[in-house]
Amino acid sequence: MAQLDAWKLRCELIGHEADVRSVSSLSNGSLVTTSRDKTVRVWNSNGMRDFTDCKILVGHEYFVACAIELPPCPAHPAGAVLSAGYDRTMSGQTIVDPVINIWEGESIVGVLKGHTLTVCSLAITATGQLVSASWDKTVRVWDLNTRQCTATLKGHEQAVWSVLALENGAILSGSADKTIKLWDNNVCTKTFTGHTDCVRALALMPGLGFVSTGNDASIRLWSLDGDCLMEMKGHDSFVYTLAVLPSGEIVSGSEDKTCRVWRDGQCVLSLPHAGSVWGVAALPNGDIATACSDAMARVFTRDPALLADETTIAQHEEMLAAQKVAAQEVGGVKMSELPGVEALDQPGNKEGATKIVRVNDKAYAYSWNSVESKWDQIGEVVGGP
Repeated sequence: MAQLDAWKLRCELIGHEADVRSVSSLSNGSLVTTSRDKTVRVWNSNGMRDFTDCKILVGHEYFVACAIELPPCPAHPAGAVLSAGYDRTMSGQTIVDPVINIWEGESIVGVLKGHTLTVCSLAITATGQLVSASWDKTVRVWDLNTRQCTATLKGHEQAVWSVLALENGAILSGSADKTIKLWDNNVCTKTFTGHTDCVRALALMPGLGFVSTGNDASIRLWSLDGDCLMEMKGHDSFVYTLAVLPSGEIVSGSEDKTCRVWRDGQCVLSLPHAGSVWGVAALPNGDIATACSDAMARVFTRDPALLADETTIAQHEEMLAAQKVAAQEVGGVKMSELPGVEALDQPGNKEGATKIVRVNDKAYAYSWNSVESKWDQIGEVVGGP
């Protein structure tokens, strides 16, 4: 059967109780998602259009940032799932450590500690080592047989948001310092510059190099020699996530509430969402999975046989229509210009400092509580009468 011209809704993965922060595709066709609700969920395909929530992995004490698959190895012959979490600090004291959990089934069989701040990205190298990126400005390399950190890569001047393992064994890291670094044998051998703001995501582009994106809303294609081969623009706000489909098309997710597909440097499709798109993943069959701040993950397909039923599609479209607020303003500021909830990850500069952030289509004011080192919600910000 011929493919559709554009990706359309296949199914919705309902179960998380807060923002879905990431989604990854597993080799057996399952999906794994992480959330601010402190859980990791593994979703199995039912062989048709839907995914069933078969496992809820409970063990993280705070928000879960990301999860990936660990292929079978001597220490884990059946493979495993690795998940990484946020740190929680109050009054300068760490209340929750930013750990990496190793899961077999629904059990934690190992915990990796070493990072001092949120661990936000994981990758497995060609030799089976784990690589992690953290807001503590470092990249760590781990031996999963001994569960020991074998190297700490230092060089970035700000938080490291993303890591990517290359086929030749080298590692790439993207940072809030606006740079991407190439590490070979744990030594930085090249620094890529060009982004004008925080680099948030990296993805492998087989045969060419890699793609990057971030807070400057641009997507860049690079050769490993350091040349920027192409720059793509179209998103209206921060771009948080990237994936590359088997076809070579690029998928991106953004604070602007869209997942976009790029072909030959051009945006060929924009899939609207009800909130920020924190994560995207490419499925082996060319489907796209997304993780959204509305507490849902979704799968989109070009296969007519896998499309959601008419009722589900109608409900999805009604939800999107209800979310659309044309040129909405709060206190004279457009909602689209307000920062998202991730702005609350940065501490205030003094007691009582205020910040207004956008949560879906509402604005909320927060005040900095320096005693407990957290933002306290004051309430919803509404326009004048």
